[in-house]
Amino acid sequence: MNIFFDVDHTLLLNTKDYSVLRPGAHISMQKLSEQGNEVHVWSAGGKTYCQRIVEQHGLSNWVIDCHDKNPKVQPQPDVIIDDDQYLVEKYGGFTVSQYKKINEKDRELLEITEQILQGVLSSSIKKA
Repeated sequence: MNIFFDVDHTLLLNTKDYSVLRPGAHISMQKLSEQGNEVHVWSAGGKTYCQRIVEQHGLSNWVIDCHDKNPKVQPQPDVIIDDDQYLVEKYGGFTVSQYKKINEKDRELLEITEQILQGVLSSSIKKA
């Protein structure tokens, strides 16, 4: 499966002072990749922005490619993980709460990863 992670407020808390990865991001991407999925990162900030974030936070081992959020993106996502409910409804996937403050207890990415690996799809999944 092509699994697309959004950057801002999904994977990352990014402010002018710091850039903090959401807890579980490394483990989630590693597990998904090890099970044969292709992990992608995308953002309205563009491909170059995504590449910088992936490199800065040590995600390169698991991320196949980075993309601009574009309806014609190739390959098409099979599952997205995003804080934007509209996009989740459009592409299918999992909505996460916006990661807007550091929370070391956050386990949303880990829980979603387990659901994906168990083949459990969110009730919000709907393919366009």
